[in-house]
Amino acid sequence: MIRARDLWPLPFGLGVALLPLKTSAQISPGPLSRPHERVEGSTRCLECHELGRGVSPVKCFACHKPLQERVAAGKGLHARAEYRDCKTCHVEHQGREFDIVWWGKAGRQAFDHRLTGHPLEGKHARLTCAQCHKTRSFLGPPTSCSACHADEHRGQFKGRECDSCHTEVAWKPAPGFDHGRTSWPLTGRHVAVTCAKCHRVTKRDPAQAGATYRVFGIATGRECLSCHEDVHEGRLGQACATCHTTASWRASRRMDFDHDKTAYPLRGLHEAVACDTCHLRGKPVKMRHEQCTDCHADAHAGQLARRADGGRCESCHDVSGFRPARFGLDEHAKTTYPLVGAHLAVSCDACHPPIAAAALGSAASGRVVRAPARTARLRFASHRCAECHPDAHRGDVARFVKKDGCEGCHRVESWRHVTFDHALTRYPLAGGHARATCTGCHHQAQAGAAAPGLRFPGVTQACEGCHGDPHQGQFARAGKAASCDGCHATETLKASKFDHARDSVYHLDGAHARLACAECHRTEARGGVSVVRYKPLPTTCKGCHGSGRVAVNGNLR
Repeated sequence: MIRARDLWPLPFGLGVALLPLKTSAQISPGPLSRPHERVEGSTRCLECHELGRGVSPVKCFACHKPLQERVAAGKGLHARAEYRDCKTCHVEHQGREFDIVWWGKAGRQAFDHRLTGHPLEGKHARLTCAQCHKTRSFLGPPTSCSACHADEHRGQFKGRECDSCHTEVAWKPAPGFDHGRTSWPLTGRHVAVTCAKCHRVTKRDPAQAGATYRVFGIATGRECLSCHEDVHEGRLGQACATCHTTASWRASRRMDFDHDKTAYPLRGLHEAVACDTCHLRGKPVKMRHEQCTDCHADAHAGQLARRADGGRCESCHDVSGFRPARFGLDEHAKTTYPLVGAHLAVSCDACHPPIAAAALGSAASGRVVRAPARTARLRFASHRCAECHPDAHRGDVARFVKKDGCEGCHRVESWRHVTFDHALTRYPLAGGHARATCTGCHHQAQAGAAAPGLRFPGVTQACEGCHGDPHQGQFARAGKAASCDGCHATETLKASKFDHARDSVYHLDGAHARLACAECHRTEARGGVSVVRYKPLPTTCKGCHGSGRVAVNGNLR
């Protein structure tokens, strides 16, 4: 006998059939998860399923009222059209221990929180789900800061949201806070000061185990001396703002402090000098100012102490700047070395280079006030060229310029203006040689020399040493080159001294005497070079004219 309690309604849209309970295992896909365990059983299927339609979101809302309210308000993930069908993500009948939320193949950590309408940013993006969602429902925990975080200010900024000052990146700094909206706007250097520098008062909160918090409502003193030390020690009063601004302690208000009323009015660059550069801490406000060296070091390390004025700085400089100095050509003309020629265009630093003050030796004398480590050299042991210029000839011509120095050949107007007397050497210049330039014979030093320059010693005096042998050994005798001056003079390259009757085995007479040299001495190529052939040449008629009879100047031969 089958009892009613053993029957199970079968919803297939074809009517309700009554089947024995034993057949329920054939109908149910499997046990429900633990959260839905209370609706387990073949008689309760219609609490979640609709006949012929399967799982109904409407029936889900019957139990999940908070979710229904959020969807109705258009909030959260389930309000999105693609997430309104519950079975898209929630799979049932997989057993008691099955998690009925399907997060996709990538898992829970890959879930895009922006779909909920509350994107995670800053440090929130690195939190785990459980740190905010304390229940299994994941339904919207409050998104306000105070829902998770304690009020670090303990109500001091009541009515203002946390994100009006802070961001989700970090608690500090608070980029949204504008001190300009307070009763004490920050200006100048105060803008970069940290909050704790001024807001030093802290209290303990008994409600949070004595945790300390900073009090912002209590303002610190607004007078400068409430935070800053009086470096003037009361000598100039306590109204700091009379001379100083918040832009910088050193940027004093010169328009308010009139230095002209003192014994030393400020002019030139002195107007921009910070007060404490001259008025040192712990030193009297009044100070010596009779000489520049009362404050400044002697930049020349005593080199000018022998001057009639004792080397007073005012002779060359003024308060508008150390450079340029009021020491020009007129002043230099009164020294022991007046400037002339090309020296007139040379900058001061080129002749007066900086050197170590200790290397001055006897050049420095007199009282030196805080001498610098390096200074421009103003005094020299001599005025000879070699004092400033290196020997371009590396000592090769020292014996010729021992007396007059470089001026024996060169002039200050130009280095290339040379007046050397070559007759002082073993090779006086004559003829065309006298018109040759120095570099024509004294070529650049060979490669690998210690320094570039012209070569003077060891220059050959033989003609072929400079000109080579254009005849390619045709006049050599016994393996030795012939002397060029036997035929040539220095005035011209023509063989003006050559006598065919004297210097040749073939005397020219008759019609031969009237022939040009090139008629017999033809140009030919030797080794890729054009050479006039002088030797050997035929000395017989047949050697030049052949066996036939030819007419030469009207005569048959």
